[in-house]
Amino acid sequence: MTQRAVDSSGKPKPRRPRPAPIDAGSELDPVHPMKLPDSAVRSTGLTAAEVAERIARGEVNDVPVRSSRSVGEIVRANVFTRFNLIIGVLWLVMLFVAPFQDSLFGYVIIANTGIGIVQEWRAKKTLDGLAVIGEAKPTVRRDGVAAEISTSEIVLGDLVELGPGDKVVVDGAVAEADNLEIDESLLTGEADPVVKQPGDPVMSGSFVVAGGGAFSATKVGREAYAAQLAEEASRFTLVQSELRSGISTQ
Repeated sequence: MTQRAVDSSGKPKPRRPRPAPIDAGSELDPVHPMKLPDSAVRSTGLTAAEVAERIARGEVNDVPVRSSRSVGEIVRANVFTRFNLIIGVLWLVMLFVAPFQDSLFGYVIIANTGIGIVQEWRAKKTLDGLAVIGEAKPTVRRDGVAAEISTSEIVLGDLVELGPGDKVVVDGAVAEADNLEIDESLLTGEADPVVKQPGDPVMSGSFVVAGGGAFSATKVGREAYAAQLAEEASRFTLVQSELRSGISTQ
C-alpha cells in the first residue's frame, strides 16, 4: 500500500497531473509548425499551361519512326545477288562435268549467304531490343497528379516517375531517388546496375532494376540518346569492297 505525501497541516498533497504522451509524428508546436526538409517535398511537375506552352514550341517527344528490314527482306537481299548467281551457275555446271572435289568451291555461296543472314538478323534483334522508346507508357506527374501517358505526349521538362522494371524513355536528370538503381548495359555495356542520386543523368534505353524515383526530361524526340542510336543503327548500307566493285553487284 502506497502512502501519499502530506503538507504541514496534515492534509494530503494533490497529485500532479501526468503529462500527455508526445506523439512522434505530431507537431510539437502547432503555432510554429516544423518545416520538412527539401528532400521530403515532392515536386508537382509541370502545370497544364507549361505543357501547352512547350507543345506550341514543338518541345515534344517526336520519336523518329524506326526503319528495320524484315527477316524475309534480309534473306532475299543475301540470297538473290549477282555474285551468288554467277558462282551458282558455275557450280551447277561443275557438278555435272567435273569430279565432286572440283565443285567444292560452290559451298562458299552457302557459307557466305548463311553468315550474311545470321549477322544481319542478329543486328536486327539488337536494334529491335534498343527501340524501347515506343513501347513503354511512362507515368508523368503534372499539377501534382501522376498519370500514364504515351511517350509521344512527353514534353521537355516533364517529371517522369520511375519504379522497378520501368524503362527510361527520354534523357533526363534525376530529381528524386529512393535507392534508385538503373541498368545501362544495353547502351554502355556496363553489366552492373548504376546507383543514381538526385542530379545524376539518365539515358533513354536504360531501365530500373531496383528502387524508385523521378527524373526531369532534358532531351526528347530525336535528341534523346536511344533515338539517335536507333536511327543511326537502322540505316542500311552495303559495304563497298574490291570484290563487290569488280563484279558490279550493285
